[in-house]
Amino acid sequence: MINGAWSMNDEAAAHYQSIIDQFTWGFRILDDTVGECGKPKIGWQIDPFGHSREHASIMKQLGFEGLVIGRLDYRDKDKRKQEKNLDFMWNTNDNFDDAQIFTTMFPDFYVSESGFCFDVTCYDTTNITDDNIDDKVKEFTGRLDTYKEYYQTKNILLPMGGDFTFQKAEINFASIDKLIEGFKNHEKYNVIYSTPSCYIKAVKDEVKKNNIILKVKSDDFFPYASDSHSFWTGYFTSRPASKRFERIGNNILQSAKQLTTFSRINGNDDDKNILKLRMAMGVMQHHDAITGTEKQAVTDDYSLQLDEAIKEAQKPLSNIIRDLLKKNDNVSVDLKLSTCLLSNVSICDTTQNDRFLVAIQNPLSKTVSHYVRLPVDGDNYKVTGPDDEEIKYDMFDAMHDFGFIKGATPAKKELVFQAADLPPLGIKLFYVEKIDGISKSYHKFEDVTTDRAFGDQKSNGFTIDTKGKLATITINGQHLNIVQDFFFYNGYSGSSSSAVNRASGAYIFRPDGEAIQVATALPKLQFAKGDLVDEILQVYNDEITQVIRVYKGKDDSYIEFDWLVGDLKLGDKGKEVFTKFTASSIKNNEIFYTDANGRQQIKRQRNKRSDYDYDSSEEPVTSNYYPITSKIVIKDETQKLEVAVLNDRAQGGSSLKDGEIELMIHRREKADDSFGVNEVLNEQQYGKGLYVRGQHYLTLGKTDGSGAVLERDLAHKKLLAPLVLVGNAENLTLDQLKEEINFKFEGLKTSLPDNVQMLTLEPWNNSYILRLEHIFENNEDTEMSKEVTIDLTDLFSLFNITELIPVTLGANQKLETGDSSVIKRFARALKLTDDSTDLKITLKPMEIKTFIFKTDKNNDGGEDNGTTDGKDDSNNSQALSSTSMLVVFMSTIYMLF
Repeated sequence: MINGAWSMNDEAAAHYQSIIDQFTWGFRILDDTVGECGKPKIGWQIDPFGHSREHASIMKQLGFEGLVIGRLDYRDKDKRKQEKNLDFMWNTNDNFDDAQIFTTMFPDFYVSESGFCFDVTCYDTTNITDDNIDDKVKEFTGRLDTYKEYYQTKNILLPMGGDFTFQKAEINFASIDKLIEGFKNHEKYNVIYSTPSCYIKAVKDEVKKNNIILKVKSDDFFPYASDSHSFWTGYFTSRPASKRFERIGNNILQSAKQLTTFSRINGNDDDKNILKLRMAMGVMQHHDAITGTEKQAVTDDYSLQLDEAIKEAQKPLSNIIRDLLKKNDNVSVDLKLSTCLLSNVSICDTTQNDRFLVAIQNPLSKTVSHYVRLPVDGDNYKVTGPDDEEIKYDMFDAMHDFGFIKGATPAKKELVFQAADLPPLGIKLFYVEKIDGISKSYHKFEDVTTDRAFGDQKSNGFTIDTKGKLATITINGQHLNIVQDFFFYNGYSGSSSSAVNRASGAYIFRPDGEAIQVATALPKLQFAKGDLVDEILQVYNDEITQVIRVYKGKDDSYIEFDWLVGDLKLGDKGKEVFTKFTASSIKNNEIFYTDANGRQQIKRQRNKRSDYDYDSSEEPVTSNYYPITSKIVIKDETQKLEVAVLNDRAQGGSSLKDGEIELMIHRREKADDSFGVNEVLNEQQYGKGLYVRGQHYLTLGKTDGSGAVLERDLAHKKLLAPLVLVGNAENLTLDQLKEEINFKFEGLKTSLPDNVQMLTLEPWNNSYILRLEHIFENNEDTEMSKEVTIDLTDLFSLFNITELIPVTLGANQKLETGDSSVIKRFARALKLTDDSTDLKITLKPMEIKTFIFKTDKNNDGGEDNGTTDGKDDSNNSQALSSTSMLVVFMSTIYMLF
């Protein structure tokens, strides 16, 4: 059994939290159905379009002994073949002492050798018979004579099969059996059926026996190019709405897991409702899902699955929150809480009522403040907070009328208030009601005249120039001249019949010509200033609208860019819209930094690869594009300044000139790139090209570590933003609510340190999973990069931990208690007493520690619902019926020579 995740996930656009989750859930299915024999030891990532260092680090932390990869730049692979370097050691993390994982790849692609595909789906099927066996053995020997020169040991791993093969397995095996029989007593090669696990063990044994030194790889395999004009960098951005919906799904899943944990602690059985969301999120990580490299009908189905799963997961949340807030056991009030997933297009039926509740759950393990932004139609409101205080708010016009929406009426205004000091893993409740009169907190957008400064120019603010574009920013008192603007590339619309004619498509980004500025001057520029936030509204054309805003809290050290891009008009070429930030005074000397799956930071150099040479003039733009899952950074080491842009979904981006950062936002094409989708990337909705709304966050800091601290903090606050639920309160007065429930709940008694995050808290079998992570790298900051110790004793408000078992990252194997890094499946549990020090957990930079724990609560809800939805099902588990789970049916042939 290999890999064992819910899907073979993408490695560019997937976030590390979702990657860990989908591996953990896949392992759970294997444990529940196969048992001890089903614990994977080998990573199997043969089809993702490039390979990530952080993903390889996750493989290592899962306890994998090796990793099989598939796609890397063709020049890189050619060089590796020449250097006998297809087996190598990958140093996956500079923060760990033991971070290397053995990595290998096939000598060619992950499908059968040409002439040796025996399936009914093969184009060149030639079954092996007694008449042709000698010729086929001779032909196969020729291949092996070539391939053995690519490796340092006497082992070769070849795939026999591929996508959709083995539909008539007996045909395949009949010919493979004959091929193996033909090599009996062969003078050079022994050919046998094998597995990746057996291959890796054989290679490792020979390496050790003969003192072979394998070369070491230290960065990643991005971008992937399959020929001189086919850089697979388009999928970093393709289908941006789907990429954002996946992030929302993760946000809701983490909150739901925490809340169902508390519910089960209190004796309830609500975790069955998160089953579908676990599975849907696992599917979304697939390398043809989060990537946007699937047909439109499949995208629609993914969205439908995720939407239904979110609705199922939120069903019990209203009652869970009520039970956590209720003053006594007799309270049964229905808060009617639910999400408002259409608030990004100014639609939320509940908040367009006269009275409604707002419940806000903080999934972070530290106290945070959060600005709530809700669609409303009224003229005046009163917002009451948890301490019966009246909450200050601002009200603005919506950024767009969203007139293209059919079947609903978007609200014309947005209500904004700050939910201050949300407790860690806690909840605050707010009561909102319309009142008579016209609010002084309503700030109508007005035309910009002479006032071009927003926020506080001494702390956090920005200015615009006479054309209405960003001119300067101030972050924590540090000033910078910087311009932001929108551009687009024309997407190449070739026939894709050859490399030189390759089109820009779902996989491939290939610009046709130089970038084109969308507008030199803005036809519409307005502003509004409130007590909490200042905003300017920029309308470029029918395709692009943007609001630039700065919040006025003391910790709001960033500028937000809220953009709406869509209905891209096409001629005879595609259109690829991007935002660009230009700070001409920043000299980053061709160096920039991108995150790896939201975690490690990877150094990039323009027009440069660490392992091989390439001609950047062939594709100067796309060859410098990298996946941006969380942030992109440029640094001026002379001025000791760094500029960072954080995003709310995976995107492609680069720094093509010093002082510049660009991020691709939206793509609409005219041709298919012919790499498997067989459909043009041309998303539409409501009879128009698809509109997408999203946010970028621009910040500025010192390279001494203060900039990194700000970026890490902001990234976590945006990735795991507080869950906002709203409920209709038309029949609930504020006084009634105050009699029955509290307006505040604290999940933790104290915040964890700023360099620690509680990555996971969820029900698991008859126990719970807890993950703690150190969120900083070595030398990232003098203080935050230090080792840190957390005491779990008396940390949770509802329970105490009585048993804590250290396990691997995937929560499927216990760690040994000695010094060795080898995993032991049967380690003793740590039995804890009231005065035990075993609940003190020490984390080194970038370290994630995973535990299975039990509590002291006798009314615990018992064992979770496992792999079913809690309904009676005499057939196989619902989970096992999913086609997304990776089970390897591909036969492999193994050569010894």
